[in-house]
Amino acid sequence: MKKISWFSLYLLLYAVAVAFCSSCSDDESPLRNDLLRKDVGPVLVGNTLEFAYAIGSTDGTPIKAVEVTASFPGAEGTGIAMNSRYTNPDNGEEEEVRIATETSTEGTVSKAYIVDTVAATIRYFYVVPEAARGSKIKFHFRSITGTGEATVQSPEYTVSNVEIFKNLSLSSGERNCFSLETMQSYSVTQVEEMGIAGKIDFIYTYKPTMGSGWSFAHGLVSPSNEKGYLYPVEIPSGATNRTLMEKRYWPDGQLKTSGVPTIYVDEIDLRQAALDGVTAHAYELGQYQGVLIKSHDGKYIAYLYINETSSNLKRMSFAIKRLTLK
Repeated sequence: MKKISWFSLYLLLYAVAVAFCSSCSDDESPLRNDLLRKDVGPVLVGNTLEFAYAIGSTDGTPIKAVEVTASFPGAEGTGIAMNSRYTNPDNGEEEEVRIATETSTEGTVSKAYIVDTVAATIRYFYVVPEAARGSKIKFHFRSITGTGEATVQSPEYTVSNVEIFKNLSLSSGERNCFSLETMQSYSVTQVEEMGIAGKIDFIYTYKPTMGSGWSFAHGLVSPSNEKGYLYPVEIPSGATNRTLMEKRYWPDGQLKTSGVPTIYVDEIDLRQAALDGVTAHAYELGQYQGVLIKSHDGKYIAYLYINETSSNLKRMSFAIKRLTLK
């Protein structure tokens, strides 16, 4: 005899309630389904998209299997979870419940064979692959019982061309030179030994004051060093790029070391940013501030977000979003 737990009944009622806005392959089918994307923010290569796929049978027929087909094969970590989650009404705690006996992912298709139940919420995770950069992706969800099937199609999502680089740092007098092309920091000696002076876009320096005593603190300066702001910092021989920079107070949850990325800098923000004629330096920088940067050759535009600074160590930790313009 089939056992229907209170949790299954709860999911079944939910599935029926959303039936009118769901997509079904047969309007007469007793199987109902609906789809919700749970993560937020732009779709970036390497990020994980999370979907909750609710399915329920109104005639007591058990769900046999679920199949998800993506436009592109996902990167490692893509697939359907064995467990679902729900909030226990007795204690308000989020708990897990097994909903699949077996799962698999091959190419663009992920499958799950469902436990003996008439309702469930399937969790599907898709890790955005490099092959999808700049393309549009969508997902087709299909649930199957012994008497029919139901399907629902996700919206189409555009994969951003923006790249994210985290856990970056610069130290005054040490690894203080940075390249937007390689996204790495170097010491002056390394730059000269490797012959990459032409790739250096900015140099980090820290000094409490400048010139007549006005505040300088943490600063990023182009190798062109037009106003002498790098003094007395050594500039690598042959480094002359004039990198455009401007302080911007753009919060970005995706670049923070912690927090939910509900506010973020998107591709359109970088594409539409006007940097012509601005300065080639940024100083008095501090934690949770940002700098908009455009490389000398116009190939890259980037947003640098500062996660931490230390005046004692003369050090800055940051993350960057970079967009290749040409």
